Amino acid sequence: MKQLSILLAVLFLSFAGFAQPQATEGTAEFQKTTQPAAVIELPYAENVVEKAIADYMMKKGSKGNDSKGFKTFRGYKLRDSQDYTSDLYFKIDRKSRKEKDVTVVSLVVGKNGEDVKARVAPDNSSLDGAKDLLNDMVPSIDAYNLEVQIQDQEDVLKKSQKKYDGLVDDQKDYEKKIKNLQDKLEENKKDQEKQSDEVKKQQSILDTLKGKRKGS
Repeated sequence: MKQLSILLAVLFLSFAGFAQPQATEGTAEFQKTTQPAAVIELPYAENVVEKAIADYMMKKGSKGNDSKGFKTFRGYKLRDSQDYTSDLYFKIDRKSRKEKDVTVVSLVVGKNGEDVKARVAPDNSSLDGAKDLLNDMVPSIDAYNLEVQIQDQEDVLKKSQKKYDGLVDDQKDYEKKIKNLQDKLEENKKDQEKQSDEVKKQQSILDTLKGKRKGS
């Protein structure tokens, strides 16, 4: 029974680990005001999430710009049933210094052209659409992150291959140098033998001359 409980706990944690992040309702600081926001936590680096969101919105026909700490996309229709468009303000922040690869995305929504900071009361009417949008983005962000990982790994592989190729080339150079040294060594041995014979020859001549001196 105890083993079964442990197995179920492990399975639960495994499924939890693979569960898709879900957006929740929260708030965000917007130009010195606190506004309702859809909030989602993603297990990816801040720069990856920011680029992935920009890529997702670009494919939806909306190009963003930076505005006072927010990535802003204007004139976007959150739901097909709506007869108006919205301005989307994405706040993309690293969760903490220790959790560099966890990013919190807060999405504040205003009607197109609305001065959000001038609201006299919180507007929660677009939160469901904002949460749906963030949830819909998750698979695209997953895919974007995977492409980033693949590109990074390809770069690592290229560097590794380049280093390997360099080592192979170095080996060829070393082997060539060794071969040249071996050839020189053999030539040196032959020269030593010749010079040894020459030394013996000259020594013999000297001995002969000295012998004549003694005889005289």
